[in-house]
Amino acid sequence: TADEVAGLLKAFGHPVVVASNYAGHDYVIGPKYYPWFWHVQRLAVGAAIAIAFCIVALKALGTDEPVRAAMQGVGGALHAGVWAFGVVTALFIAAERTKLDMKWADKWDPTSLPRDHIRMPKSLFESAISLFFDGAFILFWTKLLVIPNQLPLRDDASVAIVLSPAWTVVYWPILVLALFSAAGHIHDMVRPAWNRFRSATRIVCYSAGLAVLWVLYRGQPLVEVKPQPGTSPEELERALALVFGIVQVSMGVTAVIWVSTIGIEIWRQMKASNLPGVATAIKV
Repeated sequence: TADEVAGLLKAFGHPVVVASNYAGHDYVIGPKYYPWFWHVQRLAVGAAIAIAFCIVALKALGTDEPVRAAMQGVGGALHAGVWAFGVVTALFIAAERTKLDMKWADKWDPTSLPRDHIRMPKSLFESAISLFFDGAFILFWTKLLVIPNQLPLRDDASVAIVLSPAWTVVYWPILVLALFSAAGHIHDMVRPAWNRFRSATRIVCYSAGLAVLWVLYRGQPLVEVKPQPGTSPEELERALALVFGIVQVSMGVTAVIWVSTIGIEIWRQMKASNLPGVATAIKV
């Protein structure tokens, strides 16, 4: 009967589904490219958001209200991430349609992997953000970027915070250390795995940083607080206590972090000495 024929055809499934079983597999992004798809997406979207946010933050630092300007630019950073996702998706769809050759992926050599398995490789996003702060500090330190230094106390009262002459003694050492830090983060973006040379440079740079902190500690006060019109002596005194307290705590916390980092890197160096090389491990 017609109902029995209809039931039989229905059991096979929708005609589009049945026809696709005879047409072969047709992927938007097939299994050959899909594993690389998410890997490239993480890199592209992360880099796009980081770069866009860095640009927004640099522009915000030159305004009178940097926090508000930075918050307004967050949407632009997310927009850049969406665009990066779309571009990468389109490229992989094109690769699937044209059956792009992926033989280069078979050329990897296990013996070229990092020899020292001490920590997880740093992410591109982490290195990019660190590099941004290095760049912002270098621009500020060389006076190419002016950051508002007004500390508001109330509607009609504020103080200006400026660096004291004590910083003049360590101007060049700080600039050199900042440039080394930026170079190190660029190195982390290219080779994110831990290695002995990068670890040794971190130990040297943080040790030099501790020496700079000691010179600054001996040369206090490190900042000068200048009252603006309308600021009372009591408000100036409170501002002085607040700023000097923040400086002292910041120096102490920085010193503890740097000493801890040096200790961790020395421990990693010692641990790496007891690990077999990758080639030996593979051979075993």
